Amino acid sequence: MKVTFLTGLVLLLCMALAGCASHEIRSLAPEPLEAYRIQTTVGGVIIAAEPFSSKAKVEAAFTIDLTEQGYVPILLVMENRSPDNSLLVKGDIELVDSRGNIRKPVSANVMVEKFEHNKIAYAFFGFGIFSYMSAEEANKKMRNDLGEKELPAEKVLIPNRKAHGVVYFELGSGLTTLPNSTLTIPLLNMRTGERHSATLKIISAAR
Repeated sequence: MKVTFLTGLVLLLCMALAGCASHEIRSLAPEPLEAYRIQTTVGGVIIAAEPFSSKAKVEAAFTIDLTEQGYVPILLVMENRSPDNSLLVKGDIELVDSRGNIRKPVSANVMVEKFEHNKIAYAFFGFGIFSYMSAEEANKKMRNDLGEKELPAEKVLIPNRKAHGVVYFELGSGLTTLPNSTLTIPLLNMRTGERHSATLKIISAAR
């Protein structure tokens, strides 16, 4: 009877841990540029964008529904067909909605902290220290996953090379779509110092 009790306790703990540590890391491989409806070319650089603004689409790529907290990821896929390096600074990117409201990218770390705060607190007060530790581990996995998918703070686009990365935007509670929004992406030609600005009109979620 004692062995049965201990076995049951272990099984319960394992189930609790498995239930909390549920973040599955999924690859986000870009498609060929011609597959994207939203794209433009400026300064010899092709930039395509794909917003993930529906629950099903976000969960398929990021495991969790980021739109639940008002976040929308946008995948940028780029190819530099010019002879010069171009610099893309993530902090200079702007998302402007139809009312003129300007939003800047938010970091994956900030997003994860806000998204997981309540879940970790619930795990601790509702299921104890083991579930809390498991939720912490899941949080680290999610932070690493979303961070690896994120566009770096500065990205050098090398001639005849492709690059991609996700930019996260916070639209606010209850807002998960991007109707009539404009995505502006400044680029700097690192040889000539010439500045370009790619403008992408996001009428609706791509595909």
